[in-house]
Amino acid sequence: MKGTSLAAAALVLAAAAGPVLSDDAPAAPFYVEAAVGHISLDRGSLSPSIANGGGINGTGTAASLLGGYSFDEHFGVELGYHDYGHPTAFVQSGLVVTECPASFSCPKITGLTAELTGRIELVPDLDGMLRAGMLAWQVGAPGQTLLKDTRGNSFIYGLGVLHHFGNGLSLDISYERSSFTTEETRVGLRYSF
Repeated sequence: MKGTSLAAAALVLAAAAGPVLSDDAPAAPFYVEAAVGHISLDRGSLSPSIANGGGINGTGTAASLLGGYSFDEHFGVELGYHDYGHPTAFVQSGLVVTECPASFSCPKITGLTAELTGRIELVPDLDGMLRAGMLAWQVGAPGQTLLKDTRGNSFIYGLGVLHHFGNGLSLDISYERSSFTTEETRVGLRYSF
């Protein structure tokens, strides 16, 4: 909910500022972007039997750095680094469940993405975007006590809108989901060159 409200507010701000900053110059092929947003992660679950295990089930603030290349006005590729922060995690030992940060430190979770992008103009200076690719994720210490695997690859996909201000600057509002069970809503500032 918090991420959706942030995204809606940023979209309204971008739409209001657009006519003042807009120009009709063609888009440059390369871009870099810095983004911040909300992450939700749910991996692992409590066991109804007397078993040992753990999982990650929490939310937090995510930061992302992205870079890409647009082949034309519709298609491109994008690479990204995502810092998913330290969401809440739990360890189950028999019937006893302990959570971070009270009983142990929460693990840091990061990811690298490689995605294909598609873009179509919705209205002047506002594009709709689709993304699909792979996420290479990693769970830091004490992840090995929480999950069976602390690194892997997952399919990731998403959608968003891109508002062009002009002078190479754009506002990107995106939502992405992965089969690693992450959900990220983010707002980013993009510079094309």
